[in-house]
Amino acid sequence: MDSINVILTVWKRDNLEKQLNAIQNQTANINDVYVYQNESHIDVDRFKDKYKFKHVHSKDMNFKFHGRFTLPLLFDTKYTAIFDDDTIPNKNWLSHCQQLCEKDNCIVGANCRRQDGFGAGLCDGKFNTVPLEGDLVGHCWFFKTEWIHYMWREPAPTFDNGEDLHFSAACKIHGGIKSYLATQTPGDEDSWGDTESALGIDEHATWRRPDHNPIRAKLYEYWVDKGLEVAK
Repeated sequence: MDSINVILTVWKRDNLEKQLNAIQNQTANINDVYVYQNESHIDVDRFKDKYKFKHVHSKDMNFKFHGRFTLPLLFDTKYTAIFDDDTIPNKNWLSHCQQLCEKDNCIVGANCRRQDGFGAGLCDGKFNTVPLEGDLVGHCWFFKTEWIHYMWREPAPTFDNGEDLHFSAACKIHGGIKSYLATQTPGDEDSWGDTESALGIDEHATWRRPDHNPIRAKLYEYWVDKGLEVAK
């Protein structure tokens, strides 16, 4: 079975043990788990005796949203999964993603956004009964590792936001790779990608910043000008 490298992100939220436990219980074939930490707000060392992972720590700098997307450039696994620090997947999530990724040759996420007059509408992953194409996906990104090279053909217009749109747009422009919100239906909760959505509404949530929507609108314009065809 083709293996997966998993990247977990740490900054100021202390959800790492929940994530490590959720990844440890996945039914998919996981090769390595990488904890990508910006700065030193959380004590990651306290988990090293209980869980097996590789710690990538930028002690004195914050490489923000994009830094974690550089690690797959060094991977040799067929697949990579990157998780936001507020996302706790159920046990079949990565297997579910792998099936959809293979079937439709797409990036898979637990939620998505679609353009609407350069305002991006959120499509929550819960209760959708068919995969839904988005302009970007979030919470989790599951993809074939080789696709990360499409992302870095393009410079980031800003490192303060928009890694999700950067990745999806570059993959679609250069590789014809679409981004899909996976099905997450009632009665099949073991395949859901995010079991604790309340973790994403705290003071660290990017979407709560007053400049978030204006920045996102400008990023949409940037990528459309670069050749992105938005999802229909």
